[in-house]
Amino acid sequence: MKSGMVAVLAVVVLVAGAAGFGAAATGEQQLTLTMTEFKFTPVQVSLRAGTPAQIRLVNKGAVEHEFMVYEKPKAGMMSMDMHEWARERSYFLGVNPRVEGAGMEVERRGKDVVMVLLRPGQTASLRFTPKKTGTFEIGCMVPGHYEAGMKGTFTVR
Repeated sequence: MKSGMVAVLAVVVLVAGAAGFGAAATGEQQLTLTMTEFKFTPVQVSLRAGTPAQIRLVNKGAVEHEFMVYEKPKAGMMSMDMHEWARERSYFLGVNPRVEGAGMEVERRGKDVVMVLLRPGQTASLRFTPKKTGTFEIGCMVPGHYEAGMKGTFTVR
């Protein structure tokens, strides 16, 4: 009887864990990043390396916006194709993030996500474990948005 009770308890614990009970209990870092014309809120994101994270992306703007994280560009790089440059230097290369949500566009390089595009009113969640430490840039590369100031800072310590 005692071993049967232990087996039932083990199943309950496994089911509860699989159902995602209590993100706080797992220590997952959670934040919401809102996109409007032409800014991200918050403009600075800070995460801990090695701890699972969930970034909820919300487009509250009237036009589509995209979310990209990449190496900080050097001064004077605005003249080149920033979109391609950011793709090639995406923070998420080698991180294998999971994106959840309906209707959004996701650009991948193999298993890696390099861009999430949301139409007005759309929401998506990006789940990953930050690996690379340092300071990176968040940007929206929809034509004219980055130039209008739609960028921010993404720091992993």
